[in-house]
Order: sequence, then structure tokens, then C-alpha cells
Amino acid sequence: MATAQTIINRALRLIGAISSGESPTSDESNDGLIALNAMLESWQLDRLTVFAFQDKTFTLVAADGSITLGAAGNITTRPDRIESVHITASGTDYPVTMVTAGEWYSIASKTVQSDIPEYGYYEPSYPLGILNLWPVPSAANTLHVVMWTPFTAFASLSTAVSLPPGYERALAYNLAIDIAPEYEKKVSDEVAKGANDSLAAIRRGNNRPMIAGTDLPFLIGNGRGSNIVADTP
Repeated sequence: MATAQTIINRALRLIGAISSGESPTSDESNDGLIALNAMLESWQLDRLTVFAFQDKTFTLVAADGSITLGAAGNITTRPDRIESVHITASGTDYPVTMVTAGEWYSIASKTVQSDIPEYGYYEPSYPLGILNLWPVPSAANTLHVVMWTPFTAFASLSTAVSLPPGYERALAYNLAIDIAPEYEKKVSDEVAKGANDSLAAIRRGNNRPMIAGTDLPFLIGNGRGSNIVADTP
């Protein structure tokens, strides 16, 4: 199990800032922790570095179409991105179509109510993100918000974390790239390749096939989706 300190130490060894068996100073370790957490925060914006999704649920309140997401919100996790939203009513799942800001603001009357909202718009404001639903729910059905699993910042140098295969290497090699300028070090071709290859491997592993729907179900039969990558039904 990796700790922030072991990842930082490896990154420093990769750029030659410390030797094998040598430990960084307290200041170097703390600077490395800041850089590591900043890198993890930036990775949250990249779907293909996310290793899992979370399905967060909330019981809708009639006449309330704005759901807050964050530490003090209706759902206590604030995502940068939402993967999908659906409503469960009487054991049946109903998908909610996510729309852009322009599409959302083009809705003339936002007070219309229905037991099953059809559209959603997510505003990733801070500290609370806001998920708006339309029509406004009129029944206490269950809302499901499938969101990217955010990377948790390392609270301290000794914080231990269990990572999926490949992530520890990618963290160390890419952190080496990030901190090299602070030590006026030139990154070797081998380290640069390791950073690129390890991150590419994670993205390949997290890539999911893109499935497209169509408004002309008779073209592919029975309303099935089609795989636009393989060009097959």
C-alpha cells in the first residue's frame, strides 16, 4: 500500500534529486505533498483517469427541482462531472437527459411539475454544485446521480491509499515531471516515456465503448443502441 511519502520519494529519485536510500528533507517532502495533491486535483477533470463511478441517491422533495451536491448539500459529494442521472419510481428506472447551459436556459417555464423529471442541467459551482431538474419533481421518487469518483487528497505524508494496478507508477512518474522544474532538473527520456506510457495505460483501461442512440429505431431494429466505434448494432 502506497503512502504520499513513498510516491514523493520515488518521484524525487526519478529526477535525481535524492539518491537510493536517501530521504528528502521535511521541506522537500511537504513541497512534494502540495504538488502531488495539485496533480490529483487536475486528474479529476480527465474522465479517463477516473477508475470508478459512484451512484449517489437522494429522495426527491415535491416542488423542489434544485439538488445541491457538496459537503453541506442534499448529496454530500460534489463532482466536477456527472456521468448520468436517472429516477427510480415503483421499481422502474427512468433516464434523465442531461442538457447544456444554453438548452437549459431556453426552457421558458421552469416551474412545470411532473412525477418524473425528463431533463437535467448540472452547474459545478463551488462549494456546492447544483443539479437542476425539469419538470420539477412532484413525487418523492429516488434520484440516482452517477458521478466520477473524485481523487481524495492525501491528508498527510503518511496517509496510505490502496490504488488499482498501474496507478502508483503513474503517480510517481507524472509527479516527477511536475516537480522537476522546482529542482532545476532535466527529466530523462526514460522517465518522460514512463510517465506517458503509465498514464496512457490507465486511460486505455478506463475507456468505455461509446454507445449512440438514434431517433430512427427502424434502421437498427427495436430501438437498440449502436456502437459508433465498431460501426455495429
